Amino acid sequence: MNWSLSIKETFMLGLGLALMLSLYQLKTGPEVFAPVTPPVTVVNLPVNDTTVVEPTLPETVIDQVQVPEWLSNKEDYDLAGLTVDDLWQFAVQAHENDHDFYPEQQNALFYLLQAQKAGLNTPESQTMMTTLQATLYAQADAAMSDYDEHKLTDLTARLKTIRPDDPKIQDFTQRIGTIITLKRLAEEADQHLKRNNFESPDRQDLIRAIQAAELIDPNFPDVLNIKNQAVSQLTDWAYQSAIENDYEMAEEQLELAQLIDPIHPETAATLEAIADQKQQRFAYLDQQFDLAINRLNISRANSLLSELEALDIQQNQLTVYQSVLERTQTFGHLSPFDDTNDQLLIGAAGPTLVVMPNAPFTMGNDSGPAHQRPAHQVEFAQAFAIGKTEVTVGQFKQFIESSGYVTTAETNHVGQVYDTQSGRIKNKHGINWRHDYMGKRAEDSLPVIHVSFDDAKAYTRWLAQQTGQPYRLPSESEYELALGMGNETIYPWGNDEPIQVMGNFSGAKDRLKRSRVRWREGFSDYQDGHWGPAPVGSFPPNLYQVHDISGNVMEWVDDCWHDSYRRAPANGSSWVNPGCQNRVIRGGHWASTQSDYQIHHRIKAETDYHDPRLGFRVAKSITVN
Repeated sequence: MNWSLSIKETFMLGLGLALMLSLYQLKTGPEVFAPVTPPVTVVNLPVNDTTVVEPTLPETVIDQVQVPEWLSNKEDYDLAGLTVDDLWQFAVQAHENDHDFYPEQQNALFYLLQAQKAGLNTPESQTMMTTLQATLYAQADAAMSDYDEHKLTDLTARLKTIRPDDPKIQDFTQRIGTIITLKRLAEEADQHLKRNNFESPDRQDLIRAIQAAELIDPNFPDVLNIKNQAVSQLTDWAYQSAIENDYEMAEEQLELAQLIDPIHPETAATLEAIADQKQQRFAYLDQQFDLAINRLNISRANSLLSELEALDIQQNQLTVYQSVLERTQTFGHLSPFDDTNDQLLIGAAGPTLVVMPNAPFTMGNDSGPAHQRPAHQVEFAQAFAIGKTEVTVGQFKQFIESSGYVTTAETNHVGQVYDTQSGRIKNKHGINWRHDYMGKRAEDSLPVIHVSFDDAKAYTRWLAQQTGQPYRLPSESEYELALGMGNETIYPWGNDEPIQVMGNFSGAKDRLKRSRVRWREGFSDYQDGHWGPAPVGSFPPNLYQVHDISGNVMEWVDDCWHDSYRRAPANGSSWVNPGCQNRVIRGGHWASTQSDYQIHHRIKAETDYHDPRLGFRVAKSITVN
């Protein structure tokens, strides 16, 4: 006994075992494929396709035949010397030997017809003729059932010789033409099958030949056999296509199989097998996609997503994969509003940053002064994170002690402090990053001040060297996004003065400790309890989870100063011209006027400028390896 299995049978056996092991998962897991209707209608066929034989399909022309009379050349037969009795006896003998119609000149019908021609007309001869006619009818019916047009033609010819006006002759003649036509169509279908010509625009193809034959007789064995061969071939191809993960091709091949026979059990079985194979393939691709995402292998994740799309899973499920991939391509393992920091080589943690949403926003203010115009759309080319707070004195100290850097104020041996007597900023010898706004030793939690643009840039370069990450100052676009959070209002919180404490702003109710000095240009009904910079993070963050970006200290950004936003970058990058002397400062500070807290407020300063109201925070481009 030959126990060898075909590829398909082997796969089906393995599939059955695998399905038993994964049954619970499949029953309880999410529905990832589109709902499947019974196999007959699984494939969605185009509306204009030739799925069903329409009543308007042109009728197939039945071949016309002409059945000749049997023994039309009767003169060719030599019956000399035979009497009527002899002919009758020969007829009886042939009938007894079951030679009713054969051989050609030695059968009962032949002798009986000759005897009747010679004048025989007895009850016995009439009975025999009736019997022979009945036998001819029976054999003709059998020939029709067997689709044997040759035998049916021969039998019909004998009937025509007996009785030319027999109504059965017309029925048998039409059936002969039908059988000939069916066999011609079957031969056409067979040739199309050998050429794999299942469907063609001109309809000179296998499907048309089969449909034409079925209009005549849906049970013709030759056509049924060709249908089975065609369906078997197409389902084998479809199955192999599925194994090769070409589900689009598999679907096309199954569509053809259903056009040929919508209810063929092999098509239904193949549809079910492919559905099971797709489910297993989905489970594998899902696992591999997660692994690629976790490893930030974007190219492989893209490839796996294409394979998931080919499975034709539910659109909402596919959208999840697309969103995960898009987020990973943009943010890596992070998400918007996540906190992130990096370890420094010196053993400490770097500043904490907040991942910003990568959403486009409108920067600038068409109603503001020229340097805030024109308002323009910014769409970030790369994701970024910005410092959750300003850089602190303690963090800047790590930089100085690690690098030995000397700041601008230290080089010039002079800084500026706030004079409590006059309420003005004045120069003072020996003031630098180590001091607070009044010239006293600054606590580590305070934002570092008395730093120039050059000092801030030096810190970001050191931070990049310590972490191997692309640290830098934020661009002006990045700062405005984090400050305004995409709002089109005057202030980050709205259009009116703040009604609750949300930052270190100048307020009419604040006053210098142990004095009656109050802010005259601040918010009229505001008090935050601080005069001078507050420790970073003392106030609630904004909705983007960033602290102190609209108050406490104003901050350096990376851009060169330009008098307007004309020709400003639209991709969120810094607008830098080589050798520019003036850089941009953004945000308000602890002693600002109300207008300084507005989203679009910006000023300029030379790169060596430093001030007790000025600090900075860092940013980092998010790169996905």
